[in-house]
Amino acid sequence: MKARVFFFVIGLWIGVWGLPAQNVKTVSSKAIEATVFFRGAELTHSATVLLERGTNEVRIEGLSAEIDVNSLKIKTSNNVLVSSFNFSIDYLSKSQAQSSKLLKNLEDSINICQAELDKLTISLKINAGLHKQLEAGITKSTSGSDKGLTLDELTKTMSYYKTESEKIEIQNLTLNAQKENAEKTLDRLKAQLEQESIQGKETSGILNLTLMASAGVNCALTINYYTPSAGWTPFSDISVTSADRLLTISQKAKVFQTTGLDWDKMKLTLSTATPSNGKVAPLFTTWFLSERVATPVLRRQAMMAQNAFSYAVKEEEEVVAAAPFYDEVANIKMDDFVSESDNALNITYTIDLPYSIPGNGKELNIDLQTKETTAEYKYYNVPKLDHATYVLAEISDWGQLGLLSGNANVTYEGVYIGATYIDAGSTHEKLTLTLGTDQRISVKREKLQDFSATRFMGNDVLQTFTYKITVRNNQNRKIKMVVKDQYPISTQRRIEVTLLKETTRWTANNEDVGVISWEEEFDAGEMKTYRISYSVKYPKDMKLNL
Repeated sequence: MKARVFFFVIGLWIGVWGLPAQNVKTVSSKAIEATVFFRGAELTHSATVLLERGTNEVRIEGLSAEIDVNSLKIKTSNNVLVSSFNFSIDYLSKSQAQSSKLLKNLEDSINICQAELDKLTISLKINAGLHKQLEAGITKSTSGSDKGLTLDELTKTMSYYKTESEKIEIQNLTLNAQKENAEKTLDRLKAQLEQESIQGKETSGILNLTLMASAGVNCALTINYYTPSAGWTPFSDISVTSADRLLTISQKAKVFQTTGLDWDKMKLTLSTATPSNGKVAPLFTTWFLSERVATPVLRRQAMMAQNAFSYAVKEEEEVVAAAPFYDEVANIKMDDFVSESDNALNITYTIDLPYSIPGNGKELNIDLQTKETTAEYKYYNVPKLDHATYVLAEISDWGQLGLLSGNANVTYEGVYIGATYIDAGSTHEKLTLTLGTDQRISVKREKLQDFSATRFMGNDVLQTFTYKITVRNNQNRKIKMVVKDQYPISTQRRIEVTLLKETTRWTANNEDVGVISWEEEFDAGEMKTYRISYSVKYPKDMKLNL
């Protein structure tokens, strides 16, 4: 009875699915879409295979070898069932063999060039030895006789020395020129070998599938997987036409990939997400307190840490610090092809243009979006640290711009003036960008000796310091200027620091870090002076860094 049921099930299975297929169908896949994260990417491949009724063994080629197998997702059409799959790597593909042959040719050329370079080096070394021996022989012949050489003998000797020396030096000129050319050729060959070595790693990923079809159908396959061998970095171009105009920020991306595949005219999406790789949100465990006896070493380390802290206190600074494929269209802008989506976890930029990105790791610069915003422009100077005056742009409501942290190239009035950094993680109400320096604002800081002195008061020393800061606006228009200076902060009771009344009334005084600020408007050609004066009282036996 059991045997009859078993054969009935087998017969039913054969009737629905057919007999197992013996031949393996091999098809190539095409990468059609990529979502690139800051680190890693999700690739989508498509392939089509004609299936017979029953079980089909299918081999899908053209995948990346650098994938996370656990991320593989396979979709089929026409009710085709994926009963099993496994992933492997093809190390002997045709492209790999061709690449290996090219690498071998380059290595042979490098060896030949290196051998030639070694011969030239040896020849130059021999010539140097010959010239040295020639000089020694001439010196010996001219000084070997008590009476010395006759005029005729000396003339012949010097003529011989000149003739042979010229031969050696002329030969050295030729050898040095050949050596220089050989070194340049060797450098080019090594650079090409390094480039081809990256491309030579183009191993191919193979996906072996067992597919079951209830009838003969043409099955469309969609394969998704994650690869760590790609990524992108945001950066920006900041353009300012003048200090009273809008500020333009062009967001861009540097995209790279070393998946072993050349991405050919693919749909591209850039995401700020980073796959978690199994990270779990942290939880607290019980924090038990126990007595710790401080050893002399620990006490010394604690004192060193305290001293380091006293010198490290500083003012908290704000940040002052590939071609797509498309038909020719008049007045085309990247903003027309890039759509931005902002959700709870990340920002994505979907680009409605096909891109080709080589698999050798070369970065491709892609324009994303251009945004204009108003900014308040200020001139900023800290003469104690730097005599240069910096031009700052302060942007309010900058969170609405959707900026990303990264380097930014700054162009001011049509001239490239350097790079700055956008800190999109800043907690300040205003985003401050450094646009460069302006030499037309002159600032001078000098110590006033008549108002600086040292006095002894019993067991204490009282030192007074007074500095004068002179600022002049040499531009032909009004500007807003911020000048900052610093006074010390005491970390011990025996040290007393007092900011004296001679100090010019400030706009702000950050007592936590000892920084005062003066913020005023300067007319064209206007000059103003500021003073900072403070006293430090401390015991005679103490040495301070003043």
